[in-house]
Parts: sequence; structure tokens; C-alpha cells
Amino acid sequence: MPHIRVRGIALEDIESISDLLIKQAAELLETPADHFTLEYQAVTYFVTGGASSAYPFFEILWFDRGEEIKRQFAKNITDMVQPLLIDAKDVCVVFHDIKGNNYFENGESF
Repeated sequence: MPHIRVRGIALEDIESISDLLIKQAAELLETPADHFTLEYQAVTYFVTGGASSAYPFFEILWFDRGEEIKRQFAKNITDMVQPLLIDAKDVCVVFHDIKGNNYFENGESF
């Protein structure tokens, strides 16, 4: 924990920044890098008329670290991803704050 889900970006692009992304996140959150999970989701987006490209979408599942840390984490991700984009597309970062009583590891809640 934390868990980062990524979609709407090429696999090669997320691979190229994955080490830096996790390293920066670990430093910002003061959490060991091996506590992070980075999940790539290959998805197809559709609009009227068929398949469509989408903008990068990052979902962060974590125990809340406060608004300032959240803003800095989102900025770090955006700053890393935007140079990889051909078109000036948005980068979306969404946080899902997990409450300890809703998170179980090996059958035990936190």
C-alpha cells in the first residue's frame, strides 16, 4: 500500500517513468518503495463513432496523507507524464482514501 492504477498511456511510457514515479512517491510519503504497487491497465475507450484515444488516468488508493501531500503527489505525476504526451492532453489523478477498517491484509484490518 499505496496502490497506483494507470490507464490511458502507452505501456512503454509508464515503464519509462515507473522507477522515478515510485522513488518520488516513496520519498514524498516517507514510505519504503517496496510498499508501492503500480498497476498498468490496458483499456480501450469509446466515444460515439468508435474507439478513441484517452488521456492518462492515475488512480491512487491509499491511507490519506493530507491535502498538501495529495497535491504534491498529483503534481509530481503530471510533471512526469506531460512531456511524454504528443498532444497537449490532460493528466487525471484521482485519490481514493481508504479507511483502516476497510482495508484487510491477510485477514486483518488496520
